[in-house]
Amino acid sequence: MVDHLRPVHAEISIENLIHNYEYLTEFASPSRICAVVKADAYGHGGVEVAKALYGQGCRDFAVALVEEGVELRRAGVDGEILVLSQPPLDALSTAAKYQITVTAYTQEAIKAIVSGDEEERPRFQLKVDTGMYRVGAAMEDLASIAGVIGRGDIDGIWSHFAVADEVSEESIEFTQLQLSRFQSALSTLREAGLNPKQLHIANSSGLLYYPESRLTKGRVGLALYGYAPKESGDGRALRPVMSLISEVSFVKVVDAGERPSYGRRRPMSKRGKVVTVPIGYADGVPRRLFDGGGEVIVGGSRFPFAGVVTMDQILIDVGDEEAIAIGDRVTLIGTDGAQKIGADEWAKRCSTITWEILCGISKRVPRIYLE
Repeated sequence: MVDHLRPVHAEISIENLIHNYEYLTEFASPSRICAVVKADAYGHGGVEVAKALYGQGCRDFAVALVEEGVELRRAGVDGEILVLSQPPLDALSTAAKYQITVTAYTQEAIKAIVSGDEEERPRFQLKVDTGMYRVGAAMEDLASIAGVIGRGDIDGIWSHFAVADEVSEESIEFTQLQLSRFQSALSTLREAGLNPKQLHIANSSGLLYYPESRLTKGRVGLALYGYAPKESGDGRALRPVMSLISEVSFVKVVDAGERPSYGRRRPMSKRGKVVTVPIGYADGVPRRLFDGGGEVIVGGSRFPFAGVVTMDQILIDVGDEEAIAIGDRVTLIGTDGAQKIGADEWAKRCSTITWEILCGISKRVPRIYLE
């Protein structure tokens, strides 16, 4: 494997990650924190993040795929690993082999789990659909599902909020309705003789803004990586974990009226320096960032994009800043001096969400872990 030669990397602050975990743990106590490390820990590095958190006492992790859980196990990550969607039936034996807990919500899958050979039978939790309408057992099917499970203990039941990160009166009412439905589902299972050990519905928003939703644990993704789902309240203590860094690779002077980059979308307002930075949309810099007024930080000052983002490079209008030269550090996400650009700022400029920005930083950007 060739060491990375291009001056582009993402810096992952383990210190900030641990700060966020400790803050959230104290905030949520006595509920536990389940660290959501799916999608390579939202682009931060699943194995590295899970190992760092395990060292701080975290024993609950959540992934999207059995394959992601296997990767963590092979890297030596202990504790519970929960797969958040029902896996294909032929993946159940692999989950059992690696002691990965699966989610189930169809009678077919539950029958396969409870009737399988003991060595090929993974632990499972039942997901209930309380209004997200993505996946999960329907409320009206719980009695029959309980009959399939049989009497006794079940590892856990859980659900997922649809709008807990929004601030409207309607979203608050719907979140409360989901909580009520979840408690109703729990009652139905208990009446059928089941005793779920783990109860969880809170995501980052639930943990921060709905104390009654914390139950035995909260599944925390975005907040763990330093961003509050809402711009207020208890999330302000969080610290972003990822910075995206490059440097100036080329400098040229462009006359007023010239239109840099594909499409020749915007004329230069005056003669000035335009610098090239060797990072582009193939690395996760959204092409929409140009239209949204995106900026970068060089030498502690902000400068705008001079043209649309290309696959491997961006152009930045630095005006008459004569001191800027090849090799100067460029901060796309992160802090330089008094200036700060967060993934949430990119999300606003691109009319998307912070989750998508973080997950979009591609694999070809090397991650450097700052201990």
